[in-house]
Amino acid sequence: MHGTEEQPINAEHRASTYTPTVGSILRLWLPLAVSFELMMLEGPAFHAAIGRLPEPSLNLAAWGLAMSLSLLIESPVIMLLGTSVALARDMPSFRALRRFTVILCVICTVITGAVAFTPLFDLIAARLMGQPKEIVAAARPAMQIMLLWTAAIGWRRFYQGVLVRHGWTRRVSYGTAIRLTVVVVCAVALVRAGSLAGVQVAALAIMAAVAAEAVASTLFARSVLRDHVPAEHESGSETLTQRAIWRYHMPLAATTLLTLLAQPMTAAALARLDDPTSTLAAWPVAAMILLVIRGGGLAFQEITVAESRHPRAAPSLLRVAWILGVAGVAVTVLFVATPLLRFYLDSLVHVPTALHRLVATGVAVGLVIPLLTALAAHARGLLMASGHTHEIYRGMVLSLSSHVLSLVIGVTLRLPPMWVASGSMTVAALVEYAYLATRQRPPQE
Repeated sequence: MHGTEEQPINAEHRASTYTPTVGSILRLWLPLAVSFELMMLEGPAFHAAIGRLPEPSLNLAAWGLAMSLSLLIESPVIMLLGTSVALARDMPSFRALRRFTVILCVICTVITGAVAFTPLFDLIAARLMGQPKEIVAAARPAMQIMLLWTAAIGWRRFYQGVLVRHGWTRRVSYGTAIRLTVVVVCAVALVRAGSLAGVQVAALAIMAAVAAEAVASTLFARSVLRDHVPAEHESGSETLTQRAIWRYHMPLAATTLLTLLAQPMTAAALARLDDPTSTLAAWPVAAMILLVIRGGGLAFQEITVAESRHPRAAPSLLRVAWILGVAGVAVTVLFVATPLLRFYLDSLVHVPTALHRLVATGVAVGLVIPLLTALAAHARGLLMASGHTHEIYRGMVLSLSSHVLSLVIGVTLRLPPMWVASGSMTVAALVEYAYLATRQRPPQE
């Protein structure tokens, strides 16, 4: 995959006369969507591994706890992909962003260690989140195994942003395919060994996988940086400083933090409703199914950032957002209205039969989430391209507030747990999009 042999998708996108069409946008989006979907398939792979080992319900719940806390700590680095797409325009900018990435990853790794290896874990998981003792005890070793997970994620998302910015989205999907392969190989080997708990198998597999993807992304970007990224600033452009990067990125990091706070808050709500062990095991499975279905919509955010720089891109971008959203709703309907869901739970991930009804309810209640995801990704992409990242943060504040309010109402009224979890997510997504839709800025040339 040398730069002289492989061409970036939509290579003409740098030409001043280029106008993005629905077809050209979908061609650029598809490899990134494949990357997102492959990444989302990790969840079912972990559920399948855990389902084949002793105490699957306990370990599924522990994995949900470990991942929710790990993702919370990881939140500042998740949007490095979007920041890199928006700002990595030349080599001086690339070097400034790389320094920023290293600093951010070190900070997050220190926080992970402080939580995983000290009494902070018990304080957060048991006292603040109200998780059962057996789930807390099972989840701690998984977080310890994943100490460097955030650093690996941040590094590879930075380099993936460089690839997306310059039209090399295929290489992003190649890296994710490597990651998924490592997950499957590690999970199968560890399940056959049978010496570790299911949650520890999942943690080891994901740690090895993200490290492999980080290395692959770095290697894939080398020829792009050498052959396709301008060596110097464009005339008239400002030097990208660390202060400017922090100012651009921190609203996005705060947005992701607020997004991920919803996961432990949902777990805390479920722990206070009926049959917490079953619902805490079922909800991560239902949430993962919804995440896989809406992965294509999530991938559209970075495509919007990259393509909205071109004149006359707005109509095609909006049309693609609707296409992706409606397609996601159709897939959700297909999943819950046919035997596909039962086949998936029984034959692929081996979720205990007692959890099937709960999982099905969670997916069905979240029917419109894929549509809202695609539309919100489009709106966020426009705001990121125009530099108005503070509006994205405000939208997420409203989203999280509505999510928390919905959870409180559900717990107070003792509503069915899966309705509370999935319904709160739907309300939050609707509120966020309603706000972002009123704050969209026109695409920047």
